[in-house]
Amino acid sequence: MTFLLSGCITVFEPVDTPTPPPTPIFTSTVYVPTSEPTQTEIPFAPACGSDPLTEACSTPTVGALSRSCIKKVPYILLGIPPGSTFETLDPGLTCKDEKVRGGVQQYSCSGQQLYSYRVKVCNPGCAAALTADELKCPPGDGFSESGACCWPLPSQDDGCVTYKVDVGGCP
Repeated sequence: MTFLLSGCITVFEPVDTPTPPPTPIFTSTVYVPTSEPTQTEIPFAPACGSDPLTEACSTPTVGALSRSCIKKVPYILLGIPPGSTFETLDPGLTCKDEKVRGGVQQYSCSGQQLYSYRVKVCNPGCAAALTADELKCPPGDGFSESGACCWPLPSQDDGCVTYKVDVGGCP
């Protein structure tokens, strides 16, 4: 029985177990800026609340001042606001600048009898009221100095009118 008992008795001996090396603990570094970050995107001027072109960009008026015939050639005298641009859209109509008279810019035009022609008259104030400034306004908008704001640039035909010119006929 002693033999059996001695086989069942376990003796514990101290064993040297190696200690693992210390594991480094990483901590995050919090960076506190000493000044405000610089802004990389330039802010644009605000959008205009109302159309800044309302006063500066009115459609010019065009009118027939008189009609006449000289040596069986019909003539029409057109009147437009001074400073407006004038362009004939049909090659058969010839026009001559007759200067400003009585506060009206006058053009004498002639063409084939009983034909209708077209002229284009524009107010240059439409383009001048806004300036394309990429530093102040997004692309497609212009800057209004009077309102210090951005507004869509006028199209090529804003402030323009196409006028039908009936030359008439001679007896």
